[in-house]
Amino acid sequence: MNPTVSLKIRRLCWIVRVVAILLLGSVLVLYLGSWLFPEWGMWEHHWARRSTIGGLSPRALATSDGMDRFLIGSASLPYLVCLTWAFYHLHGMLSRFEAGEFFERATVRHLRTFSGLLLLAKVLSLAAMHLRVFMYLPLAPAGTRWAFNITGDDLAVLLLCALIFLIAHLMEEGGRLAEENRGFV
Repeated sequence: MNPTVSLKIRRLCWIVRVVAILLLGSVLVLYLGSWLFPEWGMWEHHWARRSTIGGLSPRALATSDGMDRFLIGSASLPYLVCLTWAFYHLHGMLSRFEAGEFFERATVRHLRTFSGLLLLAKVLSLAAMHLRVFMYLPLAPAGTRWAFNITGDDLAVLLLCALIFLIAHLMEEGGRLAEENRGFV
C-alpha cells in the first residue's frame, strides 16, 4: 500500500468495497436462493410475498419440477456472471486507487471494463427478467398475465453506466496524450 495515498481515499475504497461485497452477495443469495430453494421459509415473510426477483415472485417456482426450475433460473446466469465479473474489476480498480495509481492505464482499463460489464449486466438483467417470465407462463396458473416492464430507474442506470464508460475512455485518451507530451519534452 502506498503511504502517500491519503487515509480518506483508503477509507473510501474500503467502504465502496464493503458495500459492493454486500450488494453482490445479496443479489447472488436472492437470485440463486429463489431459484434453487423456492420453498425456503424466508420467502413467507411479508417483504418476500410482495417482491419479485428477476420478474417472478420468490415462490413462483416452488411447485415446478427441477428441470423447469433449472431452465427458468438459468436465464439469469449470464447476468449474474457478468455482474460478478464487473465487481471483480471494481476490486481491481479500488486496489489501484489504494496504490496511488489513479490515472494509470491499468486503472482506467479496470474502470472501463467495470462500467462496460455493469452496463451489459443491466441489459442482461432486463432481458433475463422478461425471458424468465415468458418461460414461466406455461407453468403459471390460468389467468396469469405478462407485462413488459422497464422503469425510469432502469434507463437511468443504463445511462449512468454508459456515462462512466465514456469517462473511462476520456481518461484513457488523456493518459495517452500526456504520454505523448512527455515524449516531446
